[in-house]
Amino acid sequence: MRRGALFHTGLYVLVFATGAAGLIYQVTWQKYLSRLLGSDCVATAIVLAVFLGGLSTGYYVCGKATVRVKNHFKAYAILEGIIGVWAVEFPVIFSIVQRLSAGWSFSPSALMVIEGVLCTICLIGVPTVCMGATIPFLTRAVSRNIREATNVHATIYAVNTAGAFVGTLAAGFLLIPVYGLPPTIMGAAFLNFAAFLFFYLASPPAPDGAGSEASGPESPGMERQAVESLYPPWALYVVAFMSGFYVMTLENTLIRFTNLSIGSSSYSFSMIVSVFILAIACGGYAVGRLRDVPRNLLFVNQLAISILLLVVYVTLDTWPYWAHVIRTAYQANFAGFWGYHATVFAALAALLLVPVGFMGATVPIAFHELKRDLRNVGRHSGLLFSCNTLGSLLGSLIGGIAFFYFLDNARVFTAAFLLASCSTFCTAWFVSRKSVAAASIVTAVAVICVVFAPMYNRNHFAIGTFLQHSPMAHSYDGPDRFFEEYLRGLNVKFAGDGPTGSVTVIEGAPLRGAEKRPLSIVINGKSDSSTIGDMYTLKLSAHVPALFAAARRNIMVIGLGTGVTAGELALYSDAGTIDVAEISETVVRALPSFRDFAHGIEKDARVRIHVADAFRVIGRGGKKWDVITSEPSNLWVTGVDLLFSEEFYQLAKNHLTDDGILAQWVHVYLADTEMLGIIMNTIRQEFREVRVFMMAPGDLLFVCSNKPLGAAEIGRAARVIESNPKVKESLSEIDMPSIDAILLREIFPSGYLVSGFAHLGTEVMDYPRLHYIAGRRMFMGSSVPLSFLFGSDSAAYSSQFLMAQKYTGWAKGEAIGLNEYGELLNSLRLKFSALPNAYLPMGPALQLRAFLGDPASFPLSYEEQREYGLRILPFVTAPREDAAWGAIGLDGAPSRTKAEQLLDHVRLHRNWIVPYPIEGLKDVLRKGMSEGDVYDQNWCALQLVSLLVQERAGAAEVKAVSKVVRVGPDGRALLREQDKGLLRLQQAAEPGD
Repeated sequence: MRRGALFHTGLYVLVFATGAAGLIYQVTWQKYLSRLLGSDCVATAIVLAVFLGGLSTGYYVCGKATVRVKNHFKAYAILEGIIGVWAVEFPVIFSIVQRLSAGWSFSPSALMVIEGVLCTICLIGVPTVCMGATIPFLTRAVSRNIREATNVHATIYAVNTAGAFVGTLAAGFLLIPVYGLPPTIMGAAFLNFAAFLFFYLASPPAPDGAGSEASGPESPGMERQAVESLYPPWALYVVAFMSGFYVMTLENTLIRFTNLSIGSSSYSFSMIVSVFILAIACGGYAVGRLRDVPRNLLFVNQLAISILLLVVYVTLDTWPYWAHVIRTAYQANFAGFWGYHATVFAALAALLLVPVGFMGATVPIAFHELKRDLRNVGRHSGLLFSCNTLGSLLGSLIGGIAFFYFLDNARVFTAAFLLASCSTFCTAWFVSRKSVAAASIVTAVAVICVVFAPMYNRNHFAIGTFLQHSPMAHSYDGPDRFFEEYLRGLNVKFAGDGPTGSVTVIEGAPLRGAEKRPLSIVINGKSDSSTIGDMYTLKLSAHVPALFAAARRNIMVIGLGTGVTAGELALYSDAGTIDVAEISETVVRALPSFRDFAHGIEKDARVRIHVADAFRVIGRGGKKWDVITSEPSNLWVTGVDLLFSEEFYQLAKNHLTDDGILAQWVHVYLADTEMLGIIMNTIRQEFREVRVFMMAPGDLLFVCSNKPLGAAEIGRAARVIESNPKVKESLSEIDMPSIDAILLREIFPSGYLVSGFAHLGTEVMDYPRLHYIAGRRMFMGSSVPLSFLFGSDSAAYSSQFLMAQKYTGWAKGEAIGLNEYGELLNSLRLKFSALPNAYLPMGPALQLRAFLGDPASFPLSYEEQREYGLRILPFVTAPREDAAWGAIGLDGAPSRTKAEQLLDHVRLHRNWIVPYPIEGLKDVLRKGMSEGDVYDQNWCALQLVSLLVQERAGAAEVKAVSKVVRVGPDGRALLREQDKGLLRLQQAAEPGD
């Protein structure tokens, strides 16, 4: 007895573990498949479809095999072993399929589905068929008699699904972000290997005659079910099929509503999928705990599902509001991140647990009605699950993809509601006339909902609330009042749902200095660009690479968006073909809305829009481009990180001409310095020349090539501007009519990228760090500080900037001509800012440079001189006698106090535009190394180490200063508590020792 109890405990533990492994595989496979398809939504639907199709085949085949197999436990063990072996080899299998399908287009709509399904069958067909053996084999193996078969079936189903729930959350929130894809999928394989060993070695021997079809008369333990079912078998199979179809349609639809409410990230995907799985597990478990199953329970179950779906439907347009309310309850920190997602999960569970739980109960109830004898219980289980999973397969493909070509989100939801009501009617027919009447009413309501959908305010989904981190004036006044204020002044010009997401075009309130009202394209609730607010970025993403390229015969734009960038490229008279890769056909449908801003490119014969993934458009042929400009969304959006991987940059490099230019738009809002460093390192892996320009305070442009840019390329770009009136006019609209105005926006030359970020590593597809870091930063509202993008570090590289390549005296601080200064300063003004005199950070630097070069021509007011610290500047640039310090109120002050004020000046005002010397500051720090107590001496020494490293001093000089630092017993520099951040400077100096 004890051995039997231990075996059954181990059985359910491993049923739970293999359920977790199954969903870890599913989440990981979805990531892999999105590489092939490019569309995260379509990849999700296809993986679900093939996953469930494999299960369906497994249920059917293994369900029939249960009447022939002698030892069900060992047969099940062998299948678990096959799954484990396949998982270990999956990365190799994927690479083979990826190479063989390299020439396929994967273009929406039909080809993406057909080719995607073929690839996915090759990738996961074998393991999913084996997974389908779980329920039929174990149900038959564990059931001792027909009476307990329902309980056993439902319990195994529930425990396995509960494991799947844990596996989904673990994969999405922990395993993939921390370990990457190959270790996650291969690590999960050990759960299957554990099940193989346990069931093969520890299972009890099969009883004599088990599995034989000619086993003779049934024993007392194999008695037939006493009470006949109300429902004929065909009706039960139909209900199981329809249940699978509408459940998967709902899951795909609710993933979209969740994305629109909390943002389209991997975290939101994991939460909605895990809620579905948890609810289904609870429903199955509840049936398993019933002692007596009422004869009309299946009808009651379907009726409850239909009614509850109607309740969920009327709440949908309030989801963005409640998501915003929950967000305002948490601080923007690590603890808040986990608390927020836990609360969102709880809210989704509270709303969906009961209706989806009833859906989870459908198949176990149908199984109870279908079973007849113990010997065939596995076969019945397999057939029923096969029908259910076949419905799930079609529901995922048709309801998750095909429906969205013809129906919007609301109608897809109501179509699922209608199918549930039809299933209710099917069961009611065999119960009573009153049941038929109730089902008829529900079905009529469903038809009305489909016809008159959406029956709610779809504008509530027009622009997401998930980026509103702080409470607003009407945040707690209820959904209607909140949206009245939140959407005030916005006019929806276009709205469409499609297989790859939802797109809205919004006309906003007028901006200061703009003649037209801005139009924004909003994809899945997130604004991707605005024709006014992002005009600098959209135009410069086109003009900077086009001007520096040696030719413009073939141009590629990744991401259509508003169409402005492609339209700007079409202004070049020598531009040949302009290929645009856009994964969303809904974005293409929205293009006419931007005709006035995009120069009517939809009618330009040179422009070819490819509705396909950028990887496929670039890689499926031998074509090479002179310019590739990539304009992806923020990195926290699912799938975007692929366009920042080593694999993408290698592909782009291979498809550029020898003198070709790649331009990469990078958002630095909702980001951090770690993300920026990873991107820089990844690009540097493939391109020797990488220069970074600031297009707007939150947007950078990486300009990449394998040939250096210098004076010759700058001169050629200047001539292109002057010889092309349309280009010059377009640049003049953003006050940048000259090449100098563009050069002034450079913030990092190639030399700086090599030295500044090497320790952060790179981004590869197998280890997708950027997306998950970005998801956390999006929640916290982080942004890369302007002081990091344009700071004192750049001064040491002043001679490497393109402006210094054009003007040989630039790095020496030569004066700026009067005409050029005014034009350059105006080009740095933020034209559409709410502040009247707002500039990019290069603006104040340019003012200071002009004054220092020629004070008479470029005077500063007394207030401006104080703001720029001009009284302190002489003390920074050259050593001063002790008596001179009285002029700035520091006569007799300790060296540390003097150094602190000088360091503040350097951090605020010194950069590549104003690269003034800092010998005075160094002199103060050297004096401080022998004054005061040991703590202040160490502080001065480490600050000097930092300056020497910034100034690219020789290793010997840095080493000499670092050796002066006195350390404690732990080997660390002796510092006051508030100064211990300087310890990293000591550590940074050690590698050169």
